[in-house]
Amino acid sequence: MRVGQSEDADPYEAGRAATRAALDLPEPRLLMVFASFEYDLARLLAGVAEVAGDVPVIGCSTSGEIGPRPEQANGVVVVGFGGAFHVTTAYATGLHDGARAVGETVAKALLPLPPTSHRVTVMLTDSLAGDTSRQFHGQRILQDSVVAVSIGTEGPIGLSIRHGWHLRGDAMVVTGSTGNSVHTLDDRPALDVYLDRHAAPAGIEHDPAAFTAFALTRPMALARRGQVAIRHVLGADPGTRSLICAASLPKGAAAWLATGDAAATLAAADAACAEAVEELAGVPLLALLVFDCAGRRGVLGDDGCVEERRMMSARAGTSPLAGFYTYGEIARTRGVNGYHNQTIVALALS
Repeated sequence: MRVGQSEDADPYEAGRAATRAALDLPEPRLLMVFASFEYDLARLLAGVAEVAGDVPVIGCSTSGEIGPRPEQANGVVVVGFGGAFHVTTAYATGLHDGARAVGETVAKALLPLPPTSHRVTVMLTDSLAGDTSRQFHGQRILQDSVVAVSIGTEGPIGLSIRHGWHLRGDAMVVTGSTGNSVHTLDDRPALDVYLDRHAAPAGIEHDPAAFTAFALTRPMALARRGQVAIRHVLGADPGTRSLICAASLPKGAAAWLATGDAAATLAAADAACAEAVEELAGVPLLALLVFDCAGRRGVLGDDGCVEERRMMSARAGTSPLAGFYTYGEIARTRGVNGYHNQTIVALALS
């Protein structure tokens, strides 16, 4: 595996440069492209395609790229897979109105599963970022879609999921919710509970931008089968006194308010990377892929992001490091539930 990175202001040249570096390997099988939404993405993918030829390409726009360079500049990261990997790519559109059908279409297109000892599926989906969210399949630029690749390998794979948030106060029961809206907690209006417990500035719920910034570092936590999943609070409905979250908090669930600090956020990143590498059980690391939430980036700040990158690089050692900052994370090792918010996912390949 190889990783290329470029911050060239010209999207075409950035795509070409990063792809050339990522293809510095034998028998190329796949390219993953993680690009700043500030680029002209059609031009960037044209640059990628000129160098990639017939090598399959998937990717997405990002809220920040993670690569071999520590700089915080916007750019593009391209990950190259070569050699004995088994690769199948797929995509489907219509996610908003037919999420289940899109999932079935993508899953069927990835069959049969690779005939290897180990395999993983990477899914890149449309997020709640509106016009800044795009997915790539070849030179197609998609929205409202899922792009996926199944990767088969004879080497072991390590996967770790951490968040680093602190549960704050006593647990509450979700006594009223529909879809992604939480109406009541312990039979009180959810928005009132949220604002009171966090000692929020008066009237902040009437200023959408201010509330969004406030909520970015104050998610909800949900207990599910003994594990805690984080739910990003996207906004508030002052009329109904409800919270609007990035995913559902079902009625009857136990929920907490959560807060974070830079130390815990950094510790979670280091632990995720370390655990993913440890799951290789001594087999040399080929590459470390990291999918880190933009909400955690908000807790870290610029200096914290630089330190986090240093920790990631230390865990990767001499092996390539790549990834991006996300809006929602998908990671599952068992069961059927695997959607997370404000969480970091580390994937170690050998």
